[in-house]
Amino acid sequence: MRLILVLALLAVPGYGKKELTWVPAVVESSASQLFNNGSSPGGATEPTLQAVRESIYLDAGAWLYHVTQIVTRGGTLRLREGAKVEVAEDGKQLILRVNGKQYKLHIEQKSRGKSAAK
Repeated sequence: MRLILVLALLAVPGYGKKELTWVPAVVESSASQLFNNGSSPGGATEPTLQAVRESIYLDAGAWLYHVTQIVTRGGTLRLREGAKVEVAEDGKQLILRVNGKQYKLHIEQKSRGKSAAK
C-alpha cells in the first residue's frame, strides 16, 4: 500500500508540466535602470553589485508583452530594438530564448497585438 502511495506522489509532478509553445517575437525596446530594492540611497555598495531593472517590450504577433527582470549589471540581456527572439508564456512568466539561452522574465502587462485584432 505504501509503495503505491509513494509511486502516486512521484508521478503527480509529471502531470503538472505543460508543453511550452514557442512563438517568434521582435524586441520593440529595451531599457535598464538602477534598482535599489527599498534599500537606503547612498549605501556602501560597489557599483558592480548594484541591481538593474531590465524593462523589455516585445511584439509576439498576437500579443504585445511588457516584461521585467531584476539582474546584476553583468547579467543584463542587452537586447537591441528589432532583435528577433522566441518567447513562451508560462503563467506570469515569459520565457525568452535568444542565442541558445533561456531567460525567465516577469510579465508586467500583456495586451492584444495587431495580428489578433479582427
